[in-house]
Amino acid sequence: STGECVRTFGDDEGPKDGVTSVAVSPDGKYIAAGSLDRIVRLWETTTGVLADKYDGHNDSVYSVSFAPEANLLASGSLDKTIKLWDLATVGNRTATKCRHTFQGHKDFVLSVVFAPQGPWLISGSKDRSVQFWDPRQVAQGTATAEEGPVLILQGHQNSVISVAHSPAGRLFATGSGDKRARIWKY
Repeated sequence: STGECVRTFGDDEGPKDGVTSVAVSPDGKYIAAGSLDRIVRLWETTTGVLADKYDGHNDSVYSVSFAPEANLLASGSLDKTIKLWDLATVGNRTATKCRHTFQGHKDFVLSVVFAPQGPWLISGSKDRSVQFWDPRQVAQGTATAEEGPVLILQGHQNSVISVAHSPAGRLFATGSGDKRARIWKY
């Protein structure tokens, strides 16, 4: 273990503003980065080549998360939405990549994470809520633009800044501006 940096991502096509969130795909093939310039970028981890750019948010992207199957990428934004990006079209710049936009938060979406088992996408927001979304509805083509979250949890007295799921089981943790971390089960 040398602790040396083995690759730096970003070049002429890199973020124009700060990177706010990164995630590595479960298969290790890609690194995704959300940034203040509203764009999600996807790089190949072995070559450092920019594989794709996902432009669709109307404000900064503060969180990114890969689905366990590595077929979808979620992004949470200050535009109060969560977008699901289709990774089957990586590299095809003409393909429609945003599979769905989840709407339901009343303020900035600050954190998104997929549950490692089961269908859930979990989000935390400045509106102090934690919301559960079901990406299966998108895959089955039954999700509508008006459809909200499946479950809303309340408890924090300030923004839910961070959400992390346990690798096993139905536990997840949240961190908030209320100076509290909480463990939740579902």
